Amino acid sequence: MHPRDFSLDTLLANCAARHAHRLATVDGAQRLTWAELDARVTNLACWLLAKGIGPGDRIALLLTDGAPFLTTLLASARIGAIAVLLNWRLAPAEIAWICGNAEPAMTFVNPRFSALLAEAAAGEVHQVDEHHAGDGFFETAVASAHGPLPHAYDFGLNLTPDRPLYMMYTSGTTGRPKGCLQAVSAVAASALGFAQHRGFSQSEVLLSVNPLFHVVGMQQVAAMLACGGTSVFAGRDDDNAAILDLLHREACTTTSAFPTICFPWQAMEPIRSGVMPLTNYTGGAGMGRPQMYEFIEREWDARVVGGYGQTEICGFATFMDYADMLEAPRSIGWTLPHVTMTVLDPEGHHLPPGEEGELCLRGPSVMLGYWRNPEASEAALGHGWLRTGDLGTMDERGRGYLLGRAKELIKTGGENVYPAEVDAIFAAMPEVADAGCCGVPDKQWGEAVKAFVVLKPGMHLTREDITARFKGQIAGYKRPRYIEFVDQLPRDPIGKLLRRELSARPVTPDQAA
Repeated sequence: MHPRDFSLDTLLANCAARHAHRLATVDGAQRLTWAELDARVTNLACWLLAKGIGPGDRIALLLTDGAPFLTTLLASARIGAIAVLLNWRLAPAEIAWICGNAEPAMTFVNPRFSALLAEAAAGEVHQVDEHHAGDGFFETAVASAHGPLPHAYDFGLNLTPDRPLYMMYTSGTTGRPKGCLQAVSAVAASALGFAQHRGFSQSEVLLSVNPLFHVVGMQQVAAMLACGGTSVFAGRDDDNAAILDLLHREACTTTSAFPTICFPWQAMEPIRSGVMPLTNYTGGAGMGRPQMYEFIEREWDARVVGGYGQTEICGFATFMDYADMLEAPRSIGWTLPHVTMTVLDPEGHHLPPGEEGELCLRGPSVMLGYWRNPEASEAALGHGWLRTGDLGTMDERGRGYLLGRAKELIKTGGENVYPAEVDAIFAAMPEVADAGCCGVPDKQWGEAVKAFVVLKPGMHLTREDITARFKGQIAGYKRPRYIEFVDQLPRDPIGKLLRRELSARPVTPDQAA
């Protein structure tokens, strides 16, 4: 394939040619073959052109996951437009800020999010088109031909592989969210590297449970474009039982489901008639849920794969199998075929194995930069590597180890404490369902470690019990000085702990450990 043609669009075209009559998507009652999906993408691309949308224009997507989302994304790519993937969990003011920053020429929105967009768009001027699968203008637009689509080269240099495919806004935990721009070739490289490492083939059936506005969900579905597999979309209103039923009904072979989904499955007859169709399960390496991973491997006979990645590199950049997790529990594994990893000091010098610094990545799936934010782009990419903002090390075998976010580093009495180290101790406690720590102000030491603990139903632990468990496992200054028992921890849609929210909570004397 010529590099000029390397994109998700060419992956789609190849699937439509090679696997024309195989299932591409299952979205509720709608089942589309690759040929049907390709035709709908072309028709919607023609419709967009007729509406005056062209290369470089932004198209905002405020949609639930499914075939309409994927169709709109691919149609945007086919004409050189940039898809702005909106997180429908955001507040109206946050949606408004992103739309003001991205300035979309058109917005696609599900009827269920119309009120959210209407409130966000108050005072904003951009076109809003409502649609949902099986009804309204969208089905008309994608089911009817609107004339031949001009050849990509007719647009000239605007359709080169380094043009942006989508803009995915970061969580904004350190300020305003940044619009991460990913090229069509970058997303394709990530998809191919992911599929190659996992050994995916055209027989793969993905249970898609992660939102497509997030990089984990996007990379999984893009990998199906790379291998010709099928994406089965779980409904946003489906509970755990419904998702498990869907997994069995469609004989899904792979998923990336976080513990909030998989924990309840243990008591829901996950194995039926002696069969658990799932053969691959992606968790998070170095994040520590060993009991869950062991259960999946042993009881479900499924392969557990952990990994680490970022929005800025199109998803997972490293992977490790369950056996490797047992050998090196704190490791995030080895890089995917298209990614290189190193550890740099603040001046950009490479550090030898074992020395702590910033984990940095390089490869064709690294972002183009941040939308209208040259300072942040330079800070992230200025040394020729993607500066992840994560602290870590590498060993002699090239495995990476995540120590935590640089901005989350706890400095107590002149010593550094990485939250991940403390979290890992809690993860090994059978009574603990979830836990996380952060730094809180301390008059004597500057900062102290505070832990937030969620106990499993029926389990009991005291602060004294926890302190005793920590002795002998971790240095004294790393042990939690305060412990608060809570019902749940604040996490983002893919399960990432929001430590900034934890650190904002008050510290009281009764929490002292």
